[in-house]
Amino acid sequence: MILIGLTLINLYFSVNLSVGDKYVARLNKWYDLALNNKWTEAEKIEKDLDQADLKWFKEKYKAENLKKRLNELTIKTNKTADDWMTVAQIQSGLGNKDAEKQAIKTAYELDPIRSDIEKVYFSSFL
Repeated sequence: MILIGLTLINLYFSVNLSVGDKYVARLNKWYDLALNNKWTEAEKIEKDLDQADLKWFKEKYKAENLKKRLNELTIKTNKTADDWMTVAQIQSGLGNKDAEKQAIKTAYELDPIRSDIEKVYFSSFL
């Protein structure tokens, strides 16, 4: 009897999500849509979210902002391995897989002993 009662209490609390849990779930869904360049779908659930939670992410990952950062890096001379990894991240966000791989390759050629770049390089080309 006690086991049934504990099971029902556990079920109640696992099904009854708090307002905060529901908000975090919506925010995570928005992030997932945005990361996958599904901005139209993301904008549909935006009205239920605090704009302050979205501002930084939009500034960093929206296509027009990614292109602006890419242009800034493109004109930079003497790019470092970190610069090339940033280019790779931007190209990934824009969906340019070939350009992403080329940037990773260039970063690896500049600094082949850095373990973080080495891991990305070998995971990209295997």
